[in-house]
Amino acid sequence: METKDIVNYLDQYLRVREIRDASLNGLQVEGKTKIEKIGFGVDACLETLRAAAKAKVDLLIVHHGLFWGKVQPITGSHFTRIKTLIDAKMNLYCAHLPLDAHPEVGNNAQLAKALNLDIEYYFGDYSGTPIAVYGRAKKRLTAEDFHQQLKDVLGEHVRMDAFGPKHFRKIGICSGAGASLLPEARSLGIEAFLTGEPRHSFYYYTKEERMHAYYGRHYDTEVIGLKALSTHLTELFELPAEFFHAPSEI
Repeated sequence: METKDIVNYLDQYLRVREIRDASLNGLQVEGKTKIEKIGFGVDACLETLRAAAKAKVDLLIVHHGLFWGKVQPITGSHFTRIKTLIDAKMNLYCAHLPLDAHPEVGNNAQLAKALNLDIEYYFGDYSGTPIAVYGRAKKRLTAEDFHQQLKDVLGEHVRMDAFGPKHFRKIGICSGAGASLLPEARSLGIEAFLTGEPRHSFYYYTKEERMHAYYGRHYDTEVIGLKALSTHLTELFELPAEFFHAPSEI
């Protein structure tokens, strides 16, 4: 499969040219012109890059890439990461906000699906693109009910700050570092909110506003979209794929 054909498909499917982002989305480092194996990882960290190179991946697709809206010297670990890609002739493709916001394979859409929520609309505008999900549970839940669902999907480490109503159905989701959306979620009547990373100041906010807050770790809430994209691409292009885990536990 030609690299340019897969890259062009991803650009259109994920709308990377339409969605404004600090991340340089799309093809970040060019490698082989033909793709025989695709790799996926949350971060373009050295651990993931080396594992992908060892597995002879031709195209690595990540959520957090190497370039974030500013010029930076190619020195230190940044140099080592880029050199690893070039030495392996491996293409690096990044999809940050485009993957968070995607209605099919997006992190937030996939989390809502895994939690059996009906998505009513998106909120949380980032540079013109709403990325967070306003979802509704099919039945009323308790804080413990939802906590168990989250642990089943994300793992036992999910943190719960149970300050909201005894029963609820209106749930907001923003993968990664979405705690800053808590006030907007509250204004929309959301009763429980899931994101990746907690923020100290919002502990008191949720307590005083009587909201439930759940934190599933930044990394763990952003695996699910890449896995959905992996399934989509392997079915579409009939190419082998491999996911490379390098969890931060944050």
